[in-house]
Amino acid sequence: MSVLLAMSLGLLWGFAGHTLRKRTKLSVVAVSSWLTLVAALVLPRFFHEGYLFALICTAVSYVVMSSSNRLEKLWETLVVCLICTLLVYFGQDVLVGIGGRLGTLAALSALIFIVPKVHFGLLKARRR
Repeated sequence: MSVLLAMSLGLLWGFAGHTLRKRTKLSVVAVSSWLTLVAALVLPRFFHEGYLFALICTAVSYVVMSSSNRLEKLWETLVVCLICTLLVYFGQDVLVGIGGRLGTLAALSALIFIVPKVHFGLLKARRR
């Protein structure tokens, strides 16, 4: 049950972040900051594992900061957010500490999705 709730929150935060990036004039850092602030203030008050859910949503907000050239479509962002959610949830005891753990897991999630995309030539080459 807890894993399903974590996945739902991760997807919700990813959807919110992607939507805020596309429909507002906020920078990616501002979007991530707002998502992190809301997660930190709300989730620990409503859920027994709220602190873990806040960490997951923070890592997902880092995924949302990925380049729009790499994660163009909503479904791509959501897939990476789901990967990130699962990595944070199941890897919570692997990497302990605060510094860089969430950003590392977010970057790893993006790489898990993007590397095969680039390797198999599915990523369109951008002309400058």
